[in-house]
Amino acid sequence: MRKIVTWSVIILLFFCSSGAGAYFYFDLGEKMFDSDSVAVEQEKEVELPPPLFHALPALIVSANYEGRLRYLQVKLSVMSRSEETIAKVEASTPLIQDSMIMLLNSYPFSQLEIAEGKEILREQAEIKVREIIQDEGVESVLFTGFVIQ
Repeated sequence: MRKIVTWSVIILLFFCSSGAGAYFYFDLGEKMFDSDSVAVEQEKEVELPPPLFHALPALIVSANYEGRLRYLQVKLSVMSRSEETIAKVEASTPLIQDSMIMLLNSYPFSQLEIAEGKEILREQAEIKVREIIQDEGVESVLFTGFVIQ
């Protein structure tokens, strides 16, 4: 009789632990240990505010390139998700324009003919805008117009 009770308890413990293991593996295991689903849930909770844009007036600079007078017209927009940052950009527009004109005049004209050169110029413009308004809320500076003549 004692052997039957002992074996019954052992079999009962085996089935309970197997059932609990299967439950955690197939149901809770996906929720508890799946880092991708946790990251997706956290991203859903943190919604970013919509982007705000401030278009700067068009800039026109001239340069002597390969013995010819060339013109560059650039239109820039500043993107941020903060109204305070956009207000700082609006208030500093003349300083930003001056800085962008100086940057464009000093930039090698030959680099503007390739995509990588334009991307480097965009990154430098973004850095300059952040320096002028002293705010890290500037998410990006975008070219909305780019004409070389």
